[in-house]
Amino acid sequence: MVVNLADPDSNEDVLLDDQAVLSGQSVSSMYKLKDVTDEDGGFFCFGDLSAKIEGEYRLKFTLFEIVTTGAAHLMHVFSDVFRVYNAKSMPQLMDATFLSRSFSDQGVRIRIRKEHRVQV
Repeated sequence: MVVNLADPDSNEDVLLDDQAVLSGQSVSSMYKLKDVTDEDGGFFCFGDLSAKIEGEYRLKFTLFEIVTTGAAHLMHVFSDVFRVYNAKSMPQLMDATFLSRSFSDQGVRIRIRKEHRVQV
């Protein structure tokens, strides 16, 4: 699966000639993991993905199948709209979800804060 940044209104890919709009790993293979109900499932994890440009966006997730002649596009879906903040106006980070912690415990490389930090 590949992820790209998309415009929240047109769903067109956000492309800039002189710089990358995403940093981190934008490609993921499927992981067989247990979900929060301890059921097996297939998950695509993008643990270190971040957007570099402030604004509102969607993520476009595109699924490919590897075939003998290359890769075949199967489908794509879009996330809900989200906001990217600059470093000065970014709100406090939320604690990791139970699902994120569960994936981390199963060996997926996701940055998880181990303890709740209190801002002074």
